[in-house]
Amino acid sequence: MSRELVYRMRTCAAALANNGEPPLILLRDAADLLIEASNVLDLPEVEEPLGEQMEVLRKTAEAQTNIAQWGQDLPTVGARPCPSCGSIDARKVRRNGRKLMLTCPTCEFEWEYR
Repeated sequence: MSRELVYRMRTCAAALANNGEPPLILLRDAADLLIEASNVLDLPEVEEPLGEQMEVLRKTAEAQTNIAQWGQDLPTVGARPCPSCGSIDARKVRRNGRKLMLTCPTCEFEWEYR
């Protein structure tokens, strides 16, 4: 059923329930909505086809080789120590304007991340 039709029906029902004597135009609109709703409800429900199944992709030897080579090409990155105490523990990060400031958990030294 159309969402627009449902909303129109609810609006019309609310207007009929809240007014003492409904105006003629509101009664005509209510009658039109009931006719339209009955026509929509009378239609048989047609389900959309699900479509065609997708092709199953198989791993090729070339793809597996590329994955293995990619892992070897990654650069090794070491943690930069704290400039004050040399600790490499996880740091607290906060933003100061457009800069990132790091705070060492060991000595509480703060410096800009670059």
